[in-house]
Amino acid sequence: MAFMGCQALVLTAIVFLIAVPITQTLAARDSTINDKVLRTELIHREHPSSPLRSNTSKTTTEIFLAAVKRGAERRAQLSKHILAEGRLFSTPVASGNGEYLIDISFGSPPQKASVIVDTGSDLIWTQCLPCETCNAAASVIFDPVKSSTYDTVSCASNFCSSLPFQSCTTSCKYDYMYGDGSSTSGALSTETVTVGTGTIPNVAFGCGHTNLGSFAGAAGIVGLGQGPLSLISQASSITSKKFSYCLVPLGSTKTSPMLIGDSAAAGGVAYTALLTNTANPTFYYADLTGISVSGKAVTYPVGTFSIDASGQGGFILDSGTTLTYLETGAFNALVAALKAEVPFPEADGSLYGLDYCFSTAGVANPTYPTMTFHFKGADYELPPENVFVALDTGGSICLAMAASTGFSIMGNIQQQNHLIVHDLVNQRVGFKEANCETI
Repeated sequence: MAFMGCQALVLTAIVFLIAVPITQTLAARDSTINDKVLRTELIHREHPSSPLRSNTSKTTTEIFLAAVKRGAERRAQLSKHILAEGRLFSTPVASGNGEYLIDISFGSPPQKASVIVDTGSDLIWTQCLPCETCNAAASVIFDPVKSSTYDTVSCASNFCSSLPFQSCTTSCKYDYMYGDGSSTSGALSTETVTVGTGTIPNVAFGCGHTNLGSFAGAAGIVGLGQGPLSLISQASSITSKKFSYCLVPLGSTKTSPMLIGDSAAAGGVAYTALLTNTANPTFYYADLTGISVSGKAVTYPVGTFSIDASGQGGFILDSGTTLTYLETGAFNALVAALKAEVPFPEADGSLYGLDYCFSTAGVANPTYPTMTFHFKGADYELPPENVFVALDTGGSICLAMAASTGFSIMGNIQQQNHLIVHDLVNQRVGFKEANCETI
């Protein structure tokens, strides 16, 4: 088969631009009152339509390597979050290193903001007037005075008690510090939020008056985690507590669809249960029971991907991380299995910060092994374009995975051209191969 190189990879962390609600012909309609489906479009930060696109022209390889670097920083922040002295900090992970943006609107009448979307945190927040410290690069700063539906949250509210850090005088104040040291603080408030043409009333969000650090020119962050403050949890007032996305290859001129509510193309989706990590409940964990290469099982210690009593370990599904990271023992076993199947000479991947590369120089139609992630009750098939990346024109091919310690992550390269369904109603995650450009 023809190999899709770096120019065909999706580099996603999750940040989206809103489109319109999907019609009944594209999505199954729920029979309950919460039957609305909202459609959004994911736009990479270097896409021509992205407000975060850099002014300098970059090659696809340069875009990929920058995303790998941001993903590695995110993994390091996760490591601090999960592994420090066997405890979890009650702080979110990501800040301004998101790969994608979403346009949502706050208030009545709506005031649009371009914000980073993060599956590793819950809080929705945007910069607000009056600003003590705001990101001047953000195009819009929300003005609550101009909205007829803005209100503050009382200290007795369940929303206030859901914050990891809060203070109260006459109303609830929030204070979020991200894993890279960036922070936001201000008034926890409620507002009407518009997603596409869908309107969600009384959404709790952070009205950020003091915002410090690197938010990459975005006006804020929208959390898509499992906690009560996330957009998915709060959107359940008008739609099912589900969301799905399908990541197109990076070289595509199309955008990547995301649905909030019952997903499109739901038929044929294979589901596995979400696992609960009480020490770290925001993230999406699944039970990875095995890995195979070209149909042959990879051997690694039993329990490699289990969550232990302290909340360490486990296998996280995270579209905000570029590469897939596997526990060191499993990663080394996987590389050994690939070497047994790949007939090409090894190449030096240190220039790219990647661990296993090989050269196909002079080979007209090289073929590559396939890979399968075996989850409890469901298999996730990875064709070569989800496993390897071509980083230059000289035939250097690299494995888009790396080693990790203490936990594992399935990154966004492995998720491209797959419909990924997060079903919080039934506590499960589903997936199937798809042409994401046609959904």
